[in-house]
Amino acid sequence: MNKNELNPKPKGDVLKEDDIDIGTLFSLIGKGFNSIFVFIISLFKTLYHWIILLILFIRSNFLKMALIAVIGGLMGGIYQYAIKEKQYESSMTVEPNFGSAIQLYKNIDYYLSLVKQDDFERLASSLEISEEEAKSISWIEVEPYSNENQVLISYKNFIKALDSNTIKLVNYRSFSKQPPIESFKYHVVTIVSKDKYIFEKLELPIINSIIANSYYDKVKTTAHSNLVTLKSALENSMLELDSLRTLYKKVLLAESEKENAGTNIFMSQNRSHTKEVDIFDKYMSMNEQLIEVNRKLTAENKVINVVSSFNSIGMKVKTWYKNYALLGFLGGFLLMLLFISFKQFDKMLDNYNR
Repeated sequence: MNKNELNPKPKGDVLKEDDIDIGTLFSLIGKGFNSIFVFIISLFKTLYHWIILLILFIRSNFLKMALIAVIGGLMGGIYQYAIKEKQYESSMTVEPNFGSAIQLYKNIDYYLSLVKQDDFERLASSLEISEEEAKSISWIEVEPYSNENQVLISYKNFIKALDSNTIKLVNYRSFSKQPPIESFKYHVVTIVSKDKYIFEKLELPIINSIIANSYYDKVKTTAHSNLVTLKSALENSMLELDSLRTLYKKVLLAESEKENAGTNIFMSQNRSHTKEVDIFDKYMSMNEQLIEVNRKLTAENKVINVVSSFNSIGMKVKTWYKNYALLGFLGGFLLMLLFISFKQFDKMLDNYNR
């Protein structure tokens, strides 16, 4: 027999050992939390110390840095308001149909690449303007008209074509991070130019470059023909349903006028009333379909619709982060700060060397 079996420990001793183990565990957890708090406090103290040192350093050299910052701001202001050519911008909002958004983005990227390469001769030919006018263009881009509501609508339209198993793989959160450009309804073309009168000349060439694609023209023709056929079928069906409703009303009135019909009249009236309600429901359903068909006939009449055109006169580009007066002021201040810092660091190295 085992010694422990011969002399078992009393229950009180076992409970005491358990209490000691739990107490040790809580003590270790407490020490862990305490060390974390101490680390966080020391980190804040260190940051506070360095911030105070930076403020003291700036205060002792403030006049020098302020002087250079003012000089930098004046130089930037002279360039911004006296030397630099004024830039103007204008935007056009479009609604591509039949997947033509892909062609739109491809064309705009092509125009931008010509601007970056200074290939103004080819740009002028593509946009049907003079080479001098092409040289005035400094930027061209397109992006979806996007907000939370538009992203939600895009997601709703996107999952319509998916089956239930695939929908589980694409949730709204993952979709909203990088939605496909073609899922958006509206897209905004923005052009920046030195010529504020050029924008109206660019609308038709940009639109025509997409319409010129024969694929989209074929898709539009087929879709338009299908919609016209569907509209005709719906209108004819609605006329027949309307005639049928009129017939049921006449039957109901004729049977109600019969004498001594008794219960049979009541049953006939109920049956006619039920059929009339069913016909009315079908009529209203077809009417909703017809409204949707008419909407599509209007919206999809062209490969790409212009929702809002370019302004006749461009607006001045006003972005504070591109203002050279402000950039010069901040640049002068930071450069002087770095210069003084390096100078003091060099002194510290000399002292250390000695």
